[in-house]
Amino acid sequence: MTTPERGTESASSGAFIRKHGRNLIISLYGAMRAMKLYPVEHNAVQKTLAELSETAQEILKHESELEIRISGEFIFLNSNRMRLDLTNFASFGHVLNLCKAAGIGTIALVQPGAPRDWLVLLAQLDSQTKAAPADRFAEITRKLSEAGVSAFEIGPPTESDSDKQLAEETKAAAHRTYATSVALTRDVMNSVRMGRTPSIKKIKRVVQGIVDQILNEETSLINLTAIRDYDEYTFTHSV
Repeated sequence: MTTPERGTESASSGAFIRKHGRNLIISLYGAMRAMKLYPVEHNAVQKTLAELSETAQEILKHESELEIRISGEFIFLNSNRMRLDLTNFASFGHVLNLCKAAGIGTIALVQPGAPRDWLVLLAQLDSQTKAAPADRFAEITRKLSEAGVSAFEIGPPTESDSDKQLAEETKAAAHRTYATSVALTRDVMNSVRMGRTPSIKKIKRVVQGIVDQILNEETSLINLTAIRDYDEYTFTHSV
């Protein structure tokens, strides 16, 4: 059984990871944006790289490890899933997509990384190429080695049985919520068309189900928005 002290310590560590992990992903995104807009020598680039390095080192010092892991549509930091919200959706999505395109499943910081180390990694991660993810991964690994960057250990995507189960459960729950919502929307529109008053209680219940689904699994309903049959377009689009 977990002792109160150990439980408190674990909760404290989780809160630290959530806060600083969010800052780390936003710093990654900010540094890459600056690198697109300005030369490497520009103060804006150097400042964002320094902030990124400092945030990463703070996490590494506090937790004794730092590993970013991509699993499905989620980003984990040291086994803690990073939560999406409206303020970080763009940054999280950008980092997630770049890692997938680069064939990268994990990025571990094995020693304090200097701003230059992050510069080399991000330049490769955000490079414009149409190479397949596996080829990108091999190229990035080679480039890091050639540049003498040893602060990172990158790995290909891996998906455990628990990850697969979580993804399937999330998808199934999203499908149920979406199907229920479409059915209610159809009923509401038909009721209005027939001159009947829609059930406000049913509407509230379904809307709350959508809200709960998004709060629990932020990305679960997003991909379902593309699921439309021609005859169902009005209802699915409304949902």
